[in-house]
Amino acid sequence: MLRGGNLMLPGNTGEQGSPDAETPRKLADKGFNGVRLVLFFDRLMPTPGIVDEDYLAEISDAVAGYRDAGVYVLLDVHQDEYGPAVGIRGLPAWATFPGEYEPLRLPFPAGYFSDPAIQTAFDNFWRNHPVPGAGAGVQDLYIEGAAALAARFRDEPAVFGIDLMNEPFPGTRCNQPDPRSADCPELEKELLAPFYKRAGEAIAGVAPRMVVFVEPFMLQGALGVPVATPPPGVPAKRGLSYHQYGTLADIRKRGNEFAMSSALATGSAILNTEWGFTNDPAVWTAQAEEFDALLIPWLAWTRGPFAPIVDERMPAAGNDNREATLRALARPYPRATSGTPLSLAFDEGTGILDYHYTTAPVESALLRSDITEIVMPSPNFPAGYTVEISGGGATVVSEPNAAVLVVRAADNAGEIHVRAVRRGVLAGLPPVVATTDPYTHLAASDGVAGADRKALSTESMVGDLLADPRARAILEREVPDLVNSPQIGIGSQMSLHELQRYAPGLLSPQVLEQIDRQLAGLQP
Repeated sequence: MLRGGNLMLPGNTGEQGSPDAETPRKLADKGFNGVRLVLFFDRLMPTPGIVDEDYLAEISDAVAGYRDAGVYVLLDVHQDEYGPAVGIRGLPAWATFPGEYEPLRLPFPAGYFSDPAIQTAFDNFWRNHPVPGAGAGVQDLYIEGAAALAARFRDEPAVFGIDLMNEPFPGTRCNQPDPRSADCPELEKELLAPFYKRAGEAIAGVAPRMVVFVEPFMLQGALGVPVATPPPGVPAKRGLSYHQYGTLADIRKRGNEFAMSSALATGSAILNTEWGFTNDPAVWTAQAEEFDALLIPWLAWTRGPFAPIVDERMPAAGNDNREATLRALARPYPRATSGTPLSLAFDEGTGILDYHYTTAPVESALLRSDITEIVMPSPNFPAGYTVEISGGGATVVSEPNAAVLVVRAADNAGEIHVRAVRRGVLAGLPPVVATTDPYTHLAASDGVAGADRKALSTESMVGDLLADPRARAILEREVPDLVNSPQIGIGSQMSLHELQRYAPGLLSPQVLEQIDRQLAGLQP
C-alpha cells in the first residue's frame, strides 16, 4: 500500500515550499512511502520528436533522492487546461491547435467548461492533428515522449509506474460540470480507448515491468458519475489512477465505488493520485477514513505544496492548519501484507488502529514472505504504542514502538487481527484557521505563494465556504438546494461566483449579491 503526495521537481515551481534535497528523507520520516512526481510534456518534448535529455537527467536526480529514502515514484505526465498556449500548463505550443479561438484565460477550472480554445485543443489531440513538419500527429508524438520517459526509468526500482495523462478532458463534448451531462461512456470508448491501447503497447515495448496508469475524464471523480475507463494495452501491468475532490460525502462514496468497480472489471491496480485540496482537517480525516474502508492507496494533493506538510523548516506556503493536516494524513497503514488485507480502520482521536488480514494469498498469487509491515507514523504515535494480536501464532518481531510494526505469521495461520493503541496523549493543535484567500493555478504557476488574505466572498471557493461554519450557515439558508447539489462536486476548486454560470437555476445573480453582502460582514 502506498501513502504520500504530489510533488514537483526541486526548484521548478518558483514558489515557497519547493522540494529540495531533504524532502525525500523528511517525507519518509513522517511515514510516507510514495510520491507522484509532477512532470510536464512541454519540457519533456519542447521540439516535435526531440526529447530533452537535460530534463530526463533532472528527473533522474529527483528519483535518486526518493529511492535513497525508500520512497516509490509514479511519473505523472501532467496537464491543467491542456497547456500554456491556451490554458495553464502541460503540452507545448507546437502541440496546441485551438482552431480560430483565442484563449479566454478564465479562472481554473472554468476554462475546461467555457473556453472554446481549450476544448478545441483537446478535440484536435483526440483527432491526432498533424504537427507541421513532424510527419506525425500530436497524439503520436505524445505517445513517443511518454514511451521515452518510461524507457529512461525501466530499470529504476523506485519508479513503479507512469501516469499517462493527468485529468484528460473530452473537448467540446460532454464538458459541463453537471452530473446529468457528464456521463459519456461512448466517449471513453471513442477517445480514451484507442489512445490508451496504443500508449500502453508502446510503453510495454520499451519498459515491460512498468505499470501504466490511465485516468477517467476529469469530471467523473469530481461529480461521482460512473467510471468505465478503458485499460491500457498492457494486460499484466494495468493501473487505474483516479481523483477525488467531492465536497459531499455521498459524491465521494459514489466516486470511490465507481473507480473500484472499474479497476476490478479491467484487472487494474487502483491508486487515488489526487484528493483533498483543502485546509480543513476534518475533511482530510473524513476522506482518509473513506479510503481506509476500501483499502485504497493514495497520493494526496494539498492546498499548497506538499513539501511543507512534512518539512517544518519551510514556510507553510498556503497550507493553513498544516500541523492538523499532517496528523490527518500521517495515518498508520500496512505497507506490505503477507496474505490478503481484509479491513483497515484508524481512529485519530483515540489513536487505535485495527487491521485484519488473512494469511491466505489472493487467487493465483504466491507469498514471498511471512512478514507483514505496518507503518506507525510519528505524528500520530510520538510516544509509541502498545500492540495486541489475535490469530494463529502471529507474533510481533519488531522492537517496541518501532516506526514500522512487523508481524510474522505462518502461511496457514488464518485470519490475523492487529490492534495498536497510541501511548500517551497527543499535543494540542493550533486553532483551525478558515482559509479565505482565493486560489488559482495561475497564481501558483506564476510563483505566487498565495493571494493576500481576504474576507470571505462569492469569489471564495465553494469548498472553503462550506468549511467555514458561518459561511455554510449563510449558504444553507439562502441556497439549500445548491449546498446539497451534486454540482458541488467540482466546487472544491471553483468560486461560488464562477459556479453561478453552471447552476443558474439554483444561484441567480440576485441571490449571489445577497450572499455576498452577508459574507462581507464576516471577519477574515
